[in-house]
Amino acid sequence: MLEEVPVEKGKRPGNTRSLALKVIERVETGAYADIILDAGLSGLDEVDAALATELVYGVLRWMRRIDWVIDTFSSIKTAKLERRVLDALRLGVYQLLFLDRIPPRAAINETVNLVKAGGERKAGFVNAVLRAVDAGSTKVVWPDKEKDPVRFLSVFYSHPEWLVKRWVEMLGIDEAEALLRANNERPPRTVRVNAILSSKETLIKELGAGPCAYSPVCLKVEGRVDAHERRYYIQDEASQLVPLLLRLKPGMTVLDACAAPGGKTTHMAGLMGNKGLVLALDRYAGRLKTVDKAAERLGASIIRTVEADSERPLPFREETFDAILLDAPCSGLGVLRRAPDMKMRRRESDIRGLAARQKALIENLSRYLKKGGRLVYSTCTFEPEETDGIVKGFLDRFKGFRLEDAGEGLPASCAKLIDRDGFLRTYPHRDGLDGFFGAVLVKEG
Repeated sequence: MLEEVPVEKGKRPGNTRSLALKVIERVETGAYADIILDAGLSGLDEVDAALATELVYGVLRWMRRIDWVIDTFSSIKTAKLERRVLDALRLGVYQLLFLDRIPPRAAINETVNLVKAGGERKAGFVNAVLRAVDAGSTKVVWPDKEKDPVRFLSVFYSHPEWLVKRWVEMLGIDEAEALLRANNERPPRTVRVNAILSSKETLIKELGAGPCAYSPVCLKVEGRVDAHERRYYIQDEASQLVPLLLRLKPGMTVLDACAAPGGKTTHMAGLMGNKGLVLALDRYAGRLKTVDKAAERLGASIIRTVEADSERPLPFREETFDAILLDAPCSGLGVLRRAPDMKMRRRESDIRGLAARQKALIENLSRYLKKGGRLVYSTCTFEPEETDGIVKGFLDRFKGFRLEDAGEGLPASCAKLIDRDGFLRTYPHRDGLDGFFGAVLVKEG
């Protein structure tokens, strides 16, 4: 079982569970968990906010496994249950199976309270199912791992079967299982030092933080972090490595082609000593507002935002930029430990469409890079169609570019993250990082 945030003695967290239920219901209709949850947490104290977060992300991480358990003990299968009843059961089962510090009686009673407004019959049904789960959870029969390993891994580690199949074929059963396991672990809390306004040494002292293994500006923080703090930016360590590949210098003119929400954009400004120009593009004006806010908060005054679609001709002359970052829209399958709701919305067919868009992006943007400049292509996914396939296909079609070893722009500590082709690759189960891919393309002159 997972360690869980303690609930204060005598505290009734009914509102907390009600919020968690509402968030899960919204996610199932297409909303993003982090956005909906953050909006709901504003009225809760620290303890309740931590519990609500644990419940939401816990259910989203383990939903397929939880549903298997519900189907084992319920007379009505999950496919036919009323949505609110099913989501309440999911919350209850998660508490019973994964949270040690909530007594079963409290987990059951609080879950029953969530459906009481729907009538005593629903409340009685939820009560009966949860009591059966509590009494018999050790007797659940999982799919046979030897006869059908893909189905077993899909159910037991709560990932879509199509994705498990891909990863088993790509990595083998043992490593695929390790990746699935890592995706269901809570990721470390990491921040990027904002070098424009602070220093690593100062923040280590103030936050009681420790340095990370790879990024020179990364800190691992045990306590709470403030999303509005000016001296740091909440960001995974792997994401912090990508701008380093550009090998930026003060005074450069740089393009961030898909900039929102602005984490890498503001990092680029810091790497340039806040001297030069960073043009941040996005095809949606609303998303550019998040970049503007991040730049203002972090003091990154060299950033200018431009509403433009990077797949189409841009309002710049060709060979304008010293460096270009294409952090491409992708399937996001490398960051499932942070965004488990992606497992619900992503389909295998999406990958083909995303790859076509990535191909169009890299081809269009290559025209705007100066000779001798670097174009970094990055994604937060492992899928070959979105990683190697894009870069190698581009190099086959455009002979004026060469691949540069990604390790040349990174600290020596990152050597293990560079594969034999010279690509940056990070994995949750191998490196303790989000799954990222990075390639450096140099335009020859």
